[in-house]
Amino acid sequence: MRIMVLILGLTIVGLVEASCALSSVRMGNALINVGDSERRVIQARPDREIQLETREGGAAGIRFDFYQRDQTVQIHVRSGRVIRICRVRN
Repeated sequence: MRIMVLILGLTIVGLVEASCALSSVRMGNALINVGDSERRVIQARPDREIQLETREGGAAGIRFDFYQRDQTVQIHVRSGRVIRICRVRN
């Protein structure tokens, strides 16, 4: 029984970590893919925009947050292109 609980727990942890492996997300009528332009993300009207920095304080990109029911979708943009899409459960 303990082994079953352990396996279930590891499976759930694996699913939570895999939430940043998304290649696309639908925002209203728009489908945003990794590699799309920053303009496409801005047209979807993000709820929050965060400037990302390197350890030295230089610009490293922008993260756009979209709040949805029980989750937040984070879209990371660098050099005008979408590089990563994450889904964070609340």
